[in-house]
Amino acid sequence: MALGKKIGEDQPWKGTENWRGRNAVDGRYGNRSAMGGQCVVSENFKKTATWWVDLGGVVSISHIDIYYR
Repeated sequence: MALGKKIGEDQPWKGTENWRGRNAVDGRYGNRSAMGGQCVVSENFKKTATWWVDLGGVVSISHIDIYYR
């Protein structure tokens, strides 16, 4: 449903690692470690972080899995 859709994030990781929001909509999910290149990591020491995806319309979602680092 979210594969390849437009994303946004308000506290993106500023380091050189590939931890940007587009990782969450690339269809890869076999390695959920931070160094696996398939996770979104927000900038350090922020009190809040928001990430969103534009699904293009109203859809029914049964569940969302969020893993904290």
